[in-house]
Amino acid sequence: MTRRWRSVASPLLTAVISVAPWGAPAPALTATTAHTIAHAAVTASTAASLPLSGLIIALDPGHNGGNATHLATIHRLVFIGNRWKACDTVGTTTRTGFPEHRFTFSVASRVKARLQALGAIVYMTRSTDTGVGPCINLRGAFGAKVHARLMVSIHGDGADSAFHGFFVMRPGLVRGYTDDIVVGSYRLAVSIRSGLKSVGLSVANYYATNGIKTRTDLGTLNMADVPTVMVELGNMKNSTDAARMMTWLGRDRYARGLVAGIRAFLGR
Repeated sequence: MTRRWRSVASPLLTAVISVAPWGAPAPALTATTAHTIAHAAVTASTAASLPLSGLIIALDPGHNGGNATHLATIHRLVFIGNRWKACDTVGTTTRTGFPEHRFTFSVASRVKARLQALGAIVYMTRSTDTGVGPCINLRGAFGAKVHARLMVSIHGDGADSAFHGFFVMRPGLVRGYTDDIVVGSYRLAVSIRSGLKSVGLSVANYYATNGIKTRTDLGTLNMADVPTVMVELGNMKNSTDAARMMTWLGRDRYARGLVAGIRAFLGR
């Protein structure tokens, strides 16, 4: 009996192996194939040595670019464990019109790239900045859906222009929903606060003046089933915060701080 050619695959190595007829000698391994296999083995070894190798992390860039033109959709009520709230909102802008949804997607994309370079597997609740939603209940459930170790929801605030700085919101106790993630989420909040401070960003001078606030009215937090926080990286109405948010270097600085916080939480 003669077996056909077949493919043998692994996450980091794909080789085609010829299986000869029974009793016949197998074909010789060519130099090209040997080089490919050796290169893949080195790649696999390198990937395994990265600090976040194989860890799954979820990111939630707040809002979405199409929300403003689909108000009926985002105003639909969804249940978040202890109340009903709108599916999503449009988000805020700087005083010059730079939108929160664009800021959050840009920062999340930079965080994703940095985490992937460290070996992590990263999933985001949205892959473009032109869609609608998803609703806050689905955002909250996303981390568990992709089997993530944690989830960070990224936002920008729209407070009075005199206020500045970041703060991190963590889930409070909502019986039957957040019981199993309250402690882990607090640890994550502390780590994210430390990470942002490590790149020179300042804690907000308003609302949660220690940089951490407990909330039980946010769907993204209430419906989570892995350690989850929502971070307002700055006040988009404040001229200093807005100037940072609108530049590539500023957004990369936020990303560096978030990655530092995630690594601190994971101990890697």
